[in-house]
Amino acid sequence: MKPRIFVADTSKELLSQAAADFLALVSEVLESKPVANIILTGGSLGIAMVGELAKLNLDLSKVRFMFGDERFVALDHEDRNEYQGISVFPELATRSLLRYPASDTELLAGQALMNKAMTISYGSSEDTSDVFDLVILGVGPDGHVASLFPGHQSNGEWITAEWDSPKPPSERLSLSYRTLNRANQVWFLASGAQKAAVVRSALGDPNCELPLAKVRGLQSTSWYLDKELSDAL
Repeated sequence: MKPRIFVADTSKELLSQAAADFLALVSEVLESKPVANIILTGGSLGIAMVGELAKLNLDLSKVRFMFGDERFVALDHEDRNEYQGISVFPELATRSLLRYPASDTELLAGQALMNKAMTISYGSSEDTSDVFDLVILGVGPDGHVASLFPGHQSNGEWITAEWDSPKPPSERLSLSYRTLNRANQVWFLASGAQKAAVVRSALGDPNCELPLAKVRGLQSTSWYLDKELSDAL
């Protein structure tokens, strides 16, 4: 299935288009479902996207969010995706956000707790049917998505435990490849020429083994790129 590619002159325009498309998608989903299930992403562009969503006046009783991964640190640690997301969208703190355990427990215990919470929310991790209406992912210059890194073991049910992230903090919890691939739509948000090589590989090489090439939407996959990145492809 050929991906949809949107190119904006600036990151600001990229986010504006993605937010407009998000609102249209959620409206469409809610015509046939009581709740839209959405996966958010961290990183500078991902958190800026969360800030755009805060402006949409969403009915948070009808939209359920979680982040695709989380740094295994304290709840109030500035490196946590959830902490950064809540700082730009405060309503997430009390409504609609399925939150990851914090580092007051051990990593494997946190993984087990999150697997249990997701099984309660979404059923068996062994199923292959759709669970999420949309997964939003950022892209690392090394081709990583969420906390799934090139060359690392990423086994797990719903959740993968990462012990040695190439970027600090070293301990993380992440949705697994199997989980991320249970989304009807997957959107990649990427900007900057430094990411051109991995995006080019994912879009043009059918044998690409980078993490960003291992996640696709069941119905569609979209790329939101700025002009700087697009011109470097």
